[in-house]
Amino acid sequence: MKKLALIALITGMLLAAAAYITEANDLPGAVELRTVGFIGYIFIISAAAYFSLYWLYKWNKDAETIQP
Repeated sequence: MKKLALIALITGMLLAAAAYITEANDLPGAVELRTVGFIGYIFIISAAAYFSLYWLYKWNKDAETIQP
């Protein structure tokens, strides 16, 4: 699952960057790439949420094992 989240994070960054670059430089297709950029943001947020929950779960598991 970590590999899938990492792929989603990288893909989302690429999609959002492509949408930003086309919009900033007034390239053709900028309007259509807004949707792609939005999907990229969703990928980034989803991956960040997964990694945040993963680390919280791992820290909680470590904290439970330390107590006597």
